Amino acid sequence: MSETSGVNRTKLANGLEFAFIDKGVGKLIGIPREQYEANGYQPPFESLPEKED
Repeated sequence: MSETSGVNRTKLANGLEFAFIDKGVGKLIGIPREQYEANGYQPPFESLPEKED
C-alpha cells in the first residue's frame, strides 16, 4: 500500500481551498483543506506549491 502525500493546492474564486493528493492510483484527488489537515497528510498545506492552470 502506498503512502498518500500532497502534491499541490489551489484556491477557488469563492475562497474554498483544496489540496490535491496522490494515493498511488494514477490520478490526483482533490480534497478540501480541512480534510487534508485533519488527516495529517504531508507536507503541510501551506508548504504545497500552488496548482498551475
